[in-house]
Amino acid sequence: MCLIITGKSSKVRSTLLDTHGLLSDIFTSNPDGIGFMYGTAKGLKVTKTLPKNLGDATAFIQRLPSDDREIAIHFRWTTHGKTDMLNCHPYDVIPGFIAMMHNGVLHTGNAADKSKSDTWHFIKDYLHSAVSSAPDLVYDAGFVSMLEEFIGNNRFVFMNGEGRMQHVNFEQGVEHDGMWFSNTYAWTPSRLIPSYKSTTALKSYKYTNAYSSYYDDEYDEMYDYNASFNVQPRSPSAHSANYDESAYDFPDDEDGFVKPSPEELAIALDEADVEALEVCLENMPAYTITTILHCFQPMATSYTHRDDLCVVEQGVYDMLMEGDASGLISSATKSYSSAGIIAEVMCYYMLWTDRTPVTFKPTLPALLT
Repeated sequence: MCLIITGKSSKVRSTLLDTHGLLSDIFTSNPDGIGFMYGTAKGLKVTKTLPKNLGDATAFIQRLPSDDREIAIHFRWTTHGKTDMLNCHPYDVIPGFIAMMHNGVLHTGNAADKSKSDTWHFIKDYLHSAVSSAPDLVYDAGFVSMLEEFIGNNRFVFMNGEGRMQHVNFEQGVEHDGMWFSNTYAWTPSRLIPSYKSTTALKSYKYTNAYSSYYDDEYDEMYDYNASFNVQPRSPSAHSANYDESAYDFPDDEDGFVKPSPEELAIALDEADVEALEVCLENMPAYTITTILHCFQPMATSYTHRDDLCVVEQGVYDMLMEGDASGLISSATKSYSSAGIIAEVMCYYMLWTDRTPVTFKPTLPALLT
């Protein structure tokens, strides 16, 4: 199944949180991971989670920005690959700059590595090389039209570091109140649109791929994998000509940074406040890391395992478990995205408890000033 929603962040956030039964309906049908992406002055922001229950899903949605930047959010239902963070959307096409979400089941499959999703394989086999050579390719009408014809009954959403969005097979979704929903079968549209009635206009379209089936928007996508709608391309942009880059600054950057207390760091860890920890790590990496390792003990969770993480996240995970302050400080200052990766591993893949001061691997005195 899966569902992608795009629109202004404040609108998507309030719709999911304030429409009675909507988030519960979407999460129940698509419980295998949630991720969102949006542009900031610092580049593309990608955040993912594997919620254990509706409460976790609600808390994650509450972290969406309450402003008018364009956002895309993906709710996953596993059809290919493991249910883990690696297979949770969005996926990097160009790491740190262009990411992609997918709704549907691709006929290209995942035979080369069954632990990875069909989306992961499609990016690796078809998109990564071409888009890395020409990042604006995903906004080219001819390229988008070719993708639409090739993937048939599937929807893609791309976004770059400036927050510019591109839908592929836009017409296969449904629009409502300034938002776009990638399908009508992985949720109950009438919860949001009381007058909604299931359309018959999209039924019984024949296609000629390997599955030799047809699409009915009321059928389960497991059985109707990859029908073609033969639609024409549409290339909406996420931002108008009045796009204001300064509006995408993090709030913390506007008012100055105040050194957090151990209690405030404990709250951020307990509430999985990734953005708060990221700001701390960016401004005072040595203080933040040494304080956390000095005051709190990391523990593995029962629902996420080290092997579920990507290589970079595994490195951070190992350093946290080993108390390697020096390695973490070095990692936090390596690139603009490093602090965010460390913050996400701290918040999403570990539990933290109080502990008495412990000895951890030494770090240079200069880093502590």
